[in-house]
Amino acid sequence: MPRKYDTDVVAKQAKEVCRQCKDLADVARALGMNRRTLEDCLTRTGLKRPLFPALLVASGADSMDDNASLMLQLDHWKRTAKRQEKQLLNRRWLADELAGMMAVRDSVPVPKMKPKGDTMQEQVAVLEYSDPHFGMYAPPGQLGDFGHYDSGMAERRTLHVFETFARLAKQQPFPVRTAKVYCLGDNVEHSHMRPGQAKQTDLHVVQQTLRAADAITAGLQLLSSEFEQVEAHCVPGNHGRTTQRAGENLPDETYDHLCYHLAARALSRQENLKIKIYTAWYFIDKIFSWNFLGLHCEDVMSYSGVPWYGIGRAVRSYYMMLGHTTMKELRALPQNKTMEVREMFDLLRFPDAVCIGHFHNRFMWDVMGVEVLANGSLSGVSLYSTKRLRKLSVPQQLMFFVHPDHGVAFRCPIELSGVG
Repeated sequence: MPRKYDTDVVAKQAKEVCRQCKDLADVARALGMNRRTLEDCLTRTGLKRPLFPALLVASGADSMDDNASLMLQLDHWKRTAKRQEKQLLNRRWLADELAGMMAVRDSVPVPKMKPKGDTMQEQVAVLEYSDPHFGMYAPPGQLGDFGHYDSGMAERRTLHVFETFARLAKQQPFPVRTAKVYCLGDNVEHSHMRPGQAKQTDLHVVQQTLRAADAITAGLQLLSSEFEQVEAHCVPGNHGRTTQRAGENLPDETYDHLCYHLAARALSRQENLKIKIYTAWYFIDKIFSWNFLGLHCEDVMSYSGVPWYGIGRAVRSYYMMLGHTTMKELRALPQNKTMEVREMFDLLRFPDAVCIGHFHNRFMWDVMGVEVLANGSLSGVSLYSTKRLRKLSVPQQLMFFVHPDHGVAFRCPIELSGVG
């Protein structure tokens, strides 16, 4: 697009009228053009914008006197000072605004911390104990740099888990009077579940059961001396079955059940301890108004080694089945029977959280608002998991606290890598 003004012609005309004008605005009015347009035209001739009035005077010294040159320079300095003054005013205004905001912030009173004591609500401490695999033998060097495991480590780690659980529960600022242990199975390694398994054990399956029963007995006895009330909810796993193939025995015909019954008989005189051994493969435990579903979860299938889809389907199925039985019982009640809301609410068995073992990995997941709390294992490594499955996990167990109003308040893993 052609320019509206010829810069050379504009510069020549500006020199001619500069003597009769006081400043650059007068020059622009004399030429009948905008002052900004005049500045742009003079800048295109090679004059720098901040200094072009002085250069214009220097280039037209034969037709200008010193008074006209001084007036052009003063005009430029005046506009520069006005622009700087406006910027300074903006900065002062911003500083005043920030100072006012800080003054308001400083005037907010600091809240005082409420004293700790009986005003805090009581919570229940829960320990998930699963997959100790007494009898598993992986000597040093057989697994390379992945670690080792034997029945002695299983016993020491079991005792460490119960001791750490009791210590952490007692260190909390809120009162903890009740402790619960969810025993989720696989207490023994077995010897004939798969070919060659007998060579990877250091104890016979009967000795494995006795050793596991002694360790659980010592752990529950320790908790009974630390808490006012202790409960143990026990279900079997898949390693404790009495047959080689899965599904050939009932859920209560396992070495895990034998281990639980031995511990219960040894602790039968402990008044503040209740050991509940379930003949089914799962249990429902109510803590305050929250329902916890516990099972070993060996029937869940994995996809590429990841159990997410299987666990999601299993949780949804258990939710529907337990809800169906609850509604069936409510419909069977006599029509003339009046129930309080609390009584009706206590009959509901919809799970709020699901506690599982089997996968030797600790993870948490939400399925339809139901929290899945998967427990780790005591071994962490084995020849089967590292060589065939190429899986490696950290040996750990999970503990958590249950709040009356908020359910599972927070979770705390118990690390076992340093316990040999």
